[in-house]
Amino acid sequence: MNRKWIILIILSAFLLIFWQMGGIDYLLARTVFAPDHDSIVLEEEAATEEEEQEDEPEVEEEQVEASEEEAIIYSAQDLTYEVEVLGEGLEIPWEILPLPDGRVLVTERPGRVLILHKEEIYNVQGVEHTGEGGLLGLEKSPDFETNGHIFLYYTYSEGNQLLNRVSRFTLEEDTLVDETYILDRIPGSRFHNGGRIKFGPDGKLYVTTGDAQVPNLSQDVDSLAGKILRLNPDGSIPDDNPFERSPVYAYGLRNPQGLAWHPISGALYASDHGPSSQDEVNRIIPGGNYGWPIVTCGDGESQYEDPVACYWEFTMAPSGIGFLPWDNLGESPLYVGGLRGSMVIRIDLDPEGNLIRQDQLFDDYGRIRTVVYHEGSLYIATNNRDGRGVVRENDDKILKITPALPVE
Repeated sequence: MNRKWIILIILSAFLLIFWQMGGIDYLLARTVFAPDHDSIVLEEEAATEEEEQEDEPEVEEEQVEASEEEAIIYSAQDLTYEVEVLGEGLEIPWEILPLPDGRVLVTERPGRVLILHKEEIYNVQGVEHTGEGGLLGLEKSPDFETNGHIFLYYTYSEGNQLLNRVSRFTLEEDTLVDETYILDRIPGSRFHNGGRIKFGPDGKLYVTTGDAQVPNLSQDVDSLAGKILRLNPDGSIPDDNPFERSPVYAYGLRNPQGLAWHPISGALYASDHGPSSQDEVNRIIPGGNYGWPIVTCGDGESQYEDPVACYWEFTMAPSGIGFLPWDNLGESPLYVGGLRGSMVIRIDLDPEGNLIRQDQLFDDYGRIRTVVYHEGSLYIATNNRDGRGVVRENDDKILKITPALPVE
C-alpha cells in the first residue's frame, strides 16, 4: 500500500478517537467559545451619591434614630451574596421553576423535566435536541395552585424541518399529563430558537423566538421568528396586541432568551444575542422594532428602539434575566446571565428604567444559562456541558444565591 495512504488512514483514526473522547468539544470550549475577555470592569454610568455634609445641625438622638430607621435606603453595590448548591450533575439545565410547595422544576435541553433531588418526572416526547434546540422554556400558570398547568417550549421536527412549539401540561403528583398545543410551527433551526416563556403581571404569556438563522424574518411581522410574542393562557390572541389578530408583541430581534418586568415601572425587559458581541438588553414596548438585522446596538436611527445596555467590547451572549424587587434599594437591579461571558452582570436601573451602573458578578462558575428570582433569592443554572464550555467537577449545577444587606 502506498505510504501516503497509510499515513492518511492513521491520521483519520487518530482524529476519530480524539473526537469520541470529547477532544473537539474541549478545544472549542477553550478557543472558539471561550470568554473573549480577561476581567471586565464595567464603568458606572451615573454619578455616585454625594457625601453627607459633616456640619449638619444636631438633632435629638431619638429623632435621628427614628428618621434613619425609616429612611435607610441601600445601594445594590452594598449587597453581599451567599451561594448554595441546590443540584449538580445535570445535563444542560435550561430553565428553573420554583413551585409554591417548595419543589423546584428544571428543564434539561435533551428533553427531561426534573424535580430537584428526585429522579426525572417526565421525558417530553418528540423533542429534537440538536445544536441550541431542545427542551427550553418552562413556566407555571398564574392559577397553578388551582389548575396545575405547566407550560413548556421545545424544538421538534416535521419532515426535514425544525420547528418550535409551546405546550401546556398538567402536573399531577410528580409527572406531567395531558399535553395541549398552545402555539406551534414557530420557525426553528439548529441555532437561534429563543425559547424563554414567562407570564407577565397582566396574566398574558410572553414567548421569545429566535430568527431561526434567517435574519430577514425578524423584520417580517407575519412571521413568528425573531419576535416577542404575547398570548392568552389558552393560546388565543389578546385583543390589545399591537398587531391585529397577531401574537407578535415586538420584533426585529435576533435570539432573545431573557424576560423580566421592572418591579416599579412594570416595563418589560429582554436580553438578545448579537452577532459576535453587540449583545443587548432592551426595554420592550408594544409594537417596538429593535432593528435586527438592519442595525445593532441602536446606531441612533429613530425608527428603531435603542437598547438600555449593549456590549461591544466582549461577547456576553446573554440568556435568562431576573430583577431583585427589594423596596429598600435605591435602584432596581437586573441580573443578566452570560453564556460566553461566563458571568452575571448586574444592571442597576432607576425607577423609570434608565441605566445607572453595571457590575460583574459570579464569574467563577462558567457559562450561566438563566437567573430566576424567587422569595428573596436568585436561582442560577450553569451550562458548561452544552458543548461550548469547560466542564468542571459535578457540572452542570443549580445554584441558590441569597443577597444580603449590610448589618448595621
